[in-house]
Amino acid sequence: MAELTARIYGESLLDVSEELGVTNAIQTELAELKVLFEENPDFYAFYTSPKVSKDVKKEVFKSVFDQKLSPVVLNFLNVLIDKRRTNECFEIIRMFDSLVNEKNGIVEGIARVAKPLSEETVSKLEKKLCEVTGKNIKLKILVDPAVVGGLKLKVGDSVIDTSVATQLREMKSSIDNIMI
Repeated sequence: MAELTARIYGESLLDVSEELGVTNAIQTELAELKVLFEENPDFYAFYTSPKVSKDVKKEVFKSVFDQKLSPVVLNFLNVLIDKRRTNECFEIIRMFDSLVNEKNGIVEGIARVAKPLSEETVSKLEKKLCEVTGKNIKLKILVDPAVVGGLKLKVGDSVIDTSVATQLREMKSSIDNIMI
């Protein structure tokens, strides 16, 4: 049910942003808003709290974001307040982002790495994946200490695992099969 709701709101926001010709700007604003909420959990808790009245939330958001967010995004936040869908904000933003990427022919991928990668390395990796797959790849980098060297890539249904941990497991399995 939550995914259906996210799709409906995401598609509606996409329709409005395309009609106004501001889709990329809205996508950027929503990504920044999501980061703001993640970095300020108390502020997000205020936004999603059913104990705070709709009017108070709207007034606070207008005073805080009036010159910082576009009217489209501010209106989007207000609609979520009015419809009591604030707790689905992240899922709606994710869906909107996915719909925009799909429309632009961008395939989302996930790279799990042991340590953060530089922007240059990410860019080279995306470029190489584009060459190999023939698709426009946009990677989300997740730092996962369980990945011992190398990386794990997931693009669509394809998984590429070059991590040292996986190579060691495969080597152990090979050795186990030899020693009967």
